[in-house]
Amino acid sequence: MAKIKPLKQSGLFASLTDRELVLFSRVISEEECVPDTVLVAENMKSENFFFIERGKVAIQSRGQYKNEELELAGGDTFGEWAILAPGHLASVSLKATETSRLLILKSADFEKFAMDEPEIALKIQKALIKSAWQSIEEIKDVLLPVPESMTDDASH
Repeated sequence: MAKIKPLKQSGLFASLTDRELVLFSRVISEEECVPDTVLVAENMKSENFFFIERGKVAIQSRGQYKNEELELAGGDTFGEWAILAPGHLASVSLKATETSRLLILKSADFEKFAMDEPEIALKIQKALIKSAWQSIEEIKDVLLPVPESMTDDASH
Protein backbone atom coordinates (compact mmCIF):
# COMPACT_ATOMS: atom_id res chain seq x y z
CA MET A 1 0.00 0.00 0.00
CA ALA A 2 2.93 2.35 0.69
CA LYS A 3 3.91 2.27 -3.00
CA ILE A 4 0.45 3.22 -4.25
CA LYS A 5 0.14 6.61 -2.53
CA PRO A 6 3.17 8.30 -4.18
CA LEU A 7 2.27 6.84 -7.58
CA LYS A 8 -1.28 8.12 -7.27
CA GLN A 9 -0.14 11.57 -6.10
CA SER A 10 2.40 11.97 -8.90
CA GLY A 11 -0.09 12.57 -11.67
CA LEU A 12 2.03 10.42 -13.99
CA PHE A 13 -0.30 7.49 -13.43
CA ALA A 14 -3.51 9.54 -13.15
CA SER A 15 -5.15 7.49 -15.89
CA LEU A 16 -4.98 4.34 -13.74
CA THR A 17 -7.87 3.36 -11.52
CA ASP A 18 -7.23 2.38 -7.90
CA ARG A 19 -7.55 -1.30 -8.88
CA GLU A 20 -5.04 -0.85 -11.73
CA LEU A 21 -2.62 0.95 -9.41
CA VAL A 22 -2.80 -1.96 -6.95
CA LEU A 23 -2.01 -4.46 -9.72
CA PHE A 24 0.78 -2.27 -11.10
CA SER A 25 2.33 -1.69 -7.67
CA ARG A 26 2.96 -5.43 -7.34
CA VAL A 27 5.74 -5.26 -9.94
CA ILE A 28 7.40 -2.21 -8.39
CA SER A 29 10.17 -2.59 -5.84
CA GLU A 30 11.25 -0.08 -3.20
CA GLU A 31 14.83 0.87 -2.47
CA GLU A 32 16.58 3.18 -0.03
CA CYS A 33 19.78 4.68 -1.41
CA VAL A 34 22.57 6.44 0.42
CA PRO A 35 24.43 9.38 -1.12
CA ASP A 36 26.80 8.47 -3.98
CA THR A 37 24.88 5.31 -4.91
CA VAL A 38 25.18 4.94 -8.68
CA LEU A 39 21.78 3.96 -10.06
CA VAL A 40 22.61 4.11 -13.76
CA ALA A 41 26.10 4.26 -15.26
CA GLU A 42 26.74 6.04 -18.53
CA ASN A 43 27.07 3.67 -21.52
CA MET A 44 25.66 0.73 -19.55
CA LYS A 45 22.50 -1.18 -20.38
CA SER A 46 19.57 0.60 -18.76
CA GLU A 47 16.95 -1.74 -17.29
CA ASN A 48 15.07 0.30 -14.67
CA PHE A 49 12.53 3.09 -14.49
CA PHE A 50 12.90 5.14 -11.31
CA PHE A 51 10.26 7.13 -9.45
CA ILE A 52 11.83 9.29 -6.76
CA GLU A 53 9.56 9.18 -3.74
CA ARG A 54 11.87 11.34 -1.62
CA GLY A 55 15.45 12.49 -1.67
CA LYS A 56 17.58 13.79 -4.51
CA VAL A 57 19.49 12.26 -7.37
CA ALA A 58 21.62 13.83 -10.09
CA ILE A 59 21.66 13.14 -13.80
CA GLN A 60 25.22 13.61 -14.98
CA SER A 61 26.18 14.01 -18.60
CA ARG A 62 29.66 14.17 -20.01
CA GLY A 63 28.72 15.99 -23.16
CA GLN A 64 30.83 16.59 -26.18
CA TYR A 65 31.20 20.25 -25.28
CA LYS A 66 30.86 20.37 -21.48
CA ASN A 67 29.85 18.31 -18.46
CA GLU A 68 26.38 18.94 -17.08
CA GLU A 69 24.41 17.92 -14.01
CA LEU A 70 20.68 18.14 -13.40
CA GLU A 71 19.11 17.47 -10.01
CA LEU A 72 15.91 15.46 -9.61
CA ALA A 73 13.86 15.29 -6.41
CA GLY A 74 10.73 13.74 -4.94
CA GLY A 75 8.04 13.14 -7.54
CA ASP A 76 10.50 13.19 -10.46
CA THR A 77 11.13 10.18 -12.67
CA PHE A 78 14.00 8.85 -14.72
CA GLY A 79 14.56 5.90 -17.03
CA GLU A 80 11.36 5.80 -19.04
CA TRP A 81 13.35 4.43 -21.97
CA ALA A 82 14.18 1.29 -20.01
CA ILE A 83 10.49 0.41 -20.27
CA LEU A 84 9.80 1.91 -23.69
CA ALA A 85 12.93 0.58 -25.43
CA PRO A 86 14.48 -2.15 -23.23
CA GLY A 87 18.14 -2.88 -23.71
CA HIS A 88 19.31 0.55 -24.81
CA LEU A 89 22.50 2.06 -23.46
CA ALA A 90 22.18 4.98 -21.07
CA SER A 91 23.68 8.20 -22.39
CA VAL A 92 23.87 9.72 -18.88
CA SER A 93 24.52 8.51 -15.36
CA LEU A 94 22.22 8.77 -12.36
CA LYS A 95 23.53 9.00 -8.80
CA ALA A 96 21.88 9.60 -5.43
CA THR A 97 23.07 12.88 -3.93
CA GLU A 98 21.30 12.38 -0.61
CA THR A 99 19.51 9.55 1.15
CA SER A 100 16.64 8.72 -1.19
CA ARG A 101 13.66 6.40 -1.39
CA LEU A 102 12.99 5.12 -4.90
CA LEU A 103 10.27 3.08 -6.50
CA ILE A 104 11.79 0.95 -9.25
CA LEU A 105 10.18 -0.81 -12.19
CA LYS A 106 12.45 -3.33 -13.92
CA SER A 107 11.91 -3.76 -17.65
CA ALA A 108 11.70 -7.57 -17.35
CA ASP A 109 9.00 -7.27 -14.68
CA PHE A 110 7.06 -4.81 -16.82
CA GLU A 111 7.21 -7.18 -19.81
CA LYS A 112 5.69 -9.96 -17.70
CA PHE A 113 3.08 -7.55 -16.33
CA ALA A 114 2.18 -6.47 -19.89
CA MET A 115 1.48 -10.09 -20.83
CA ASP A 116 -0.98 -10.43 -17.94
CA GLU A 117 -2.46 -6.91 -18.00
CA PRO A 118 -2.07 -5.50 -21.54
CA GLU A 119 -4.66 -2.73 -21.14
CA ILE A 120 -3.03 -1.40 -17.98
CA ALA A 121 0.42 -1.73 -19.56
CA LEU A 122 -0.70 0.34 -22.54
CA LYS A 123 -1.94 3.12 -20.23
CA ILE A 124 1.41 3.06 -18.43
CA GLN A 125 3.38 3.16 -21.67
CA LYS A 126 1.37 6.16 -22.86
CA ALA A 127 2.07 7.95 -19.57
CA LEU A 128 5.79 7.12 -19.84
CA ILE A 129 5.96 8.38 -23.43
CA LYS A 130 4.38 11.66 -22.36
CA SER A 131 6.78 11.90 -19.42
CA ALA A 132 9.82 11.09 -21.57
CA TRP A 133 8.83 13.71 -24.13
CA GLN A 134 8.35 16.37 -21.43
CA SER A 135 11.74 15.46 -19.93
CA ILE A 136 13.44 15.77 -23.29
CA GLU A 137 11.90 19.19 -23.82
CA GLU A 138 13.00 20.35 -20.35
CA ILE A 139 16.58 19.12 -20.53
CA LYS A 140 17.46 19.09 -24.21
CA ASP A 141 19.75 22.10 -23.84
CA VAL A 142 21.60 20.39 -20.99
CA LEU A 143 22.00 17.04 -22.72
CA LEU A 144 22.45 18.36 -26.24
CA PRO A 145 24.11 21.75 -25.91
CA VAL A 146 24.61 23.70 -29.10
CA PRO A 147 28.30 24.44 -29.74
CA GLU A 148 29.15 28.14 -29.52
CA SER A 149 30.37 28.07 -33.11
CA MET A 150 26.84 27.17 -34.21
CA THR A 151 25.19 29.99 -32.25
CA ASP A 152 27.25 32.77 -33.85
CA ASP A 153 25.26 35.05 -36.11
CA ALA A 154 25.68 33.84 -39.69
CA SER A 155 25.94 37.43 -40.94
CA HIS A 156 29.47 37.86 -39.51
